[in-house]
Amino acid sequence: MRVEVEAERALGAVCLRDSPPGDPALRESRPRGYAVVVPLCILLVLWIWLFASEGAFRGGPSGNAFGADFAMFYSAGQVMHNGGNPYDHTLLYRSERSLMQRQHLAMTGKREVVRVGNPPLFLWALQPLIRLPFQIAAYAWVSLMYALSLAGFIAALTVLGWRRRMVPSLIFLLMPEVALGAFYGNPVAIVFAAMSLALASARRFPASAGVLLSLAWIKPPVALPLAMLVLLFQVSDRRRAFAGFASATLVFATLTPLLVGWASLGLWLRGLLAYSHDMAIQPDVASLAGLYVRWAPVWCRAGLEVAVLGAALAVTGLVLVRTRGSCRPSPTVIACLWIVWIVATPYAHYFDETLLTVPLLMFIGRDGERLTKWPVILSLYLSFFSLIFVEKLYFRANLLSLFLLATLACGITLARQPVQPGGRLHEDPIRGLERAVGVGVRYSLAAIRFPVRPMCAAATFAYAYRCVDVTTGAPYGGCLGPSG
Repeated sequence: MRVEVEAERALGAVCLRDSPPGDPALRESRPRGYAVVVPLCILLVLWIWLFASEGAFRGGPSGNAFGADFAMFYSAGQVMHNGGNPYDHTLLYRSERSLMQRQHLAMTGKREVVRVGNPPLFLWALQPLIRLPFQIAAYAWVSLMYALSLAGFIAALTVLGWRRRMVPSLIFLLMPEVALGAFYGNPVAIVFAAMSLALASARRFPASAGVLLSLAWIKPPVALPLAMLVLLFQVSDRRRAFAGFASATLVFATLTPLLVGWASLGLWLRGLLAYSHDMAIQPDVASLAGLYVRWAPVWCRAGLEVAVLGAALAVTGLVLVRTRGSCRPSPTVIACLWIVWIVATPYAHYFDETLLTVPLLMFIGRDGERLTKWPVILSLYLSFFSLIFVEKLYFRANLLSLFLLATLACGITLARQPVQPGGRLHEDPIRGLERAVGVGVRYSLAAIRFPVRPMCAAATFAYAYRCVDVTTGAPYGGCLGPSG
């Protein structure tokens, strides 16, 4: 029997094909893939329904929940336009509260969380939006964030060699980290899209990848370490990539004093330091600091942060040294490094876990080839159930980082598993689900056009699950005709 070996350069996985599309062994493995994906889809639909039914979108964007992060940027842009200091959280809170009162919109009572740490050039770029009424601007911004999230995800699927995108994209858009990030208007979607596009251009256009990675300055504490990982391990020419990153950074640094003024840089740096100092009042801290930032003294907290960052730097340096002059580290190892730095950064929030979509896709493998392995299953469900601990504190500690540490352990387990030669082609439940959805849409449309087929739409998904070969998307023999 003919054996075909495919080396995935971007994914680093080896797929061995030694079975024809209609192999009964592959059909027998189909329920395992469905047992992973279908319950997750049900959970995602249920949580979105509960979230919406609680009135999350009632009244439109405001300063309390829906669009709350954008409300801070909108007010900060107005403060900057009027010559004030947008990094003064007292001034920012007064400005935002006044804005919400004029428009009769809700405003959060948590004065301490109303602050921004984004660069002044980012706030300056929002000037066209602040000329619009707040709710119109907020709807446009939230829609843009959701669209950028989807664009970044499709780019990540492309670079990792996925051929099936509809069902994975729907799952991604419903994941709590992504949906809530867009709901609040958090700019992590911009960073995620930039990093995914940088990965897509990292081999053919390393300089362009470096330019895209410079957008990590929008969320520097979280995104800059990940940008450095891409520059070190995932570009074809490090020199050109670093040159692109440095050139774009220099352009931003030059434009800032020209457009906003020299003083804005100093105000931004002081604002970042104050933001770090006041981490004890921040909600949903996903990094390791969430375990101790609310109870540890300042000197202890600083020592722990330095120790954790030093450990992450040491691990990254060890991987870099061991792969110097040889092949690049496997994608699973790189994915583990991404998680290490999200955990180590002093203040990563729950929304920032959107950036971990890329390592999770590396864990899963192209088109779900490792979807049924228990470390991958555990990683997916940990990502969903961490939602329960976003606002809850236990002994003055936020437990979100424990979920990331468990995900890291799953990644290390995957990295230690050897590739088995002579294996079968991976099962592809994603492809089977897409085929089922496609058949459902076609028959639903047919039922609308031709009333003589009303039962076709109702029985579509059961029909498709029973009759579709999940490996190839081809019909099974004896049900829809002979399979290819």
